[in-house]
Amino acid sequence: MGKLYFNTRDELACIEPDLVAVVQANGNYSRVVYITKKEIELTCGISKLEEALKSANGKKNRFIRLGRSYIINHSYLQKIELLKQRLVLGDCNANEIRLVLPKNILKSYKNAVVTHIKSKEEKHGSKD
Repeated sequence: MGKLYFNTRDELACIEPDLVAVVQANGNYSRVVYITKKEIELTCGISKLEEALKSANGKKNRFIRLGRSYIINHSYLQKIELLKQRLVLGDCNANEIRLVLPKNILKSYKNAVVTHIKSKEEKHGSKD
């Protein structure tokens, strides 16, 4: 996937969607955090960024909106810890990002992931 450009009155910012682990809303701004922990602040709202990420990604959308304030790259999912209210994102290079999120958001996300896994298993005839 190519780079995305965001042009505002005062700046032109470029992000690489493949490296984006999480986007956090901050009023009219969005904080983009790469899996390497590099951060970029954009002068656009999270909804505009969500649209751009989804359209750039086509049918294989890896970006999931969690509540009003977060977008995560599902391909970096490592662990959902309901009791600790924590979501852990990581890659094979030992980069790791831990987010503390409301339990209800994490529970909904966990249930969606489990449902998706079960439907894939049923399609392929897997039995565990």
